Amino acid sequence: ASDVSSSKDLAVDSMDPRRPGPPYARLRAVRNTDLPKDRPMREIRLTLDGDMERYVWLINNKPLSETDSILIEKGEVVRFIMINRTMMHHPMHLHGHFFRVVNGQGDHAPLKHTVDVEPMSTTVIEFDANEFGDWFFHCHLLYHMKAGMARMVHYDGFSLSPKLAAVRPRLYGESWYFWGAITPLSNMAEVSITASSTRNILRLRGQLGWRDEAAQKNRWETVLTWDRWFNRFFTVFIGVDIEGERSDSEYTRSVIGFTYLLPFNFETRVWADDDGGWRGAVGKEFQLTPRIALFGEAEYDSHEKWEDRAGVAYTVSKNFSLVGLWHSDFGWGGGLQARF
Repeated sequence: ASDVSSSKDLAVDSMDPRRPGPPYARLRAVRNTDLPKDRPMREIRLTLDGDMERYVWLINNKPLSETDSILIEKGEVVRFIMINRTMMHHPMHLHGHFFRVVNGQGDHAPLKHTVDVEPMSTTVIEFDANEFGDWFFHCHLLYHMKAGMARMVHYDGFSLSPKLAAVRPRLYGESWYFWGAITPLSNMAEVSITASSTRNILRLRGQLGWRDEAAQKNRWETVLTWDRWFNRFFTVFIGVDIEGERSDSEYTRSVIGFTYLLPFNFETRVWADDDGGWRGAVGKEFQLTPRIALFGEAEYDSHEKWEDRAGVAYTVSKNFSLVGLWHSDFGWGGGLQARF
């Protein structure tokens, strides 16, 4: 999908306040839709989770690839309590059934096969478990579904045909995605390359300074890490940090650490190395408009001491930005960032 934040027609400063709210509370079925009272009730709590920056979408904090089916039995009344803990809408769709949207209309609750669960809200649906089989349940923003916001609703006792059973593992397969950025500036250059699945992240970051104001020499640093993502707040990592001047490597250190997201979206990173040292950093980005962002980071290393940066970026398109940067070691500079 394209980057809508850089689309000319969609790059607006705020959502139109005239946009109508969801209609569900006003919907009323023309016929009685109440379900039999003598049926057993199975109540299932489902949280809709995710990380908008990494584009990871989950149910009960797990993607489809990590979970078993939602088990139900024929003849039950099934109630899904869906709690959206993200800042995005999720139109949840259940194959093979119409369900009641519990909206205050009593026995005339409307029948739907898809219902939008608003950000930071709870929606309750009920359905008659009368369609024996396996049925897909997923967010109908299909890139959310592809990223993991889906489940299989499985009737106890149902068996797939051999042909379907042979291809079923593909449904639970997990994809890897690759992206990166190159930022050549007048005072330095940076590169970042990432390969990522839902929880595993391989990341290469490099930095080369055209001039070091103290030593008057070009300096470079490369950090390669494997990260394990737990949730949008916490990630642990191990890796290697290499630094040097020109073509000479001064040191190679193994590192282990974590990242944590603080209130107000301050991103922190802490590691310890095999040389008895440690490094800590805190940074933040301020999105002033859909195209203009300020960013900054302060870093302390027990070997190298302080390193700071601050800058501004202007998004030209989804692949390019203009960047101005001040770095405590390399001074002021400007240039272009290319994303791929």
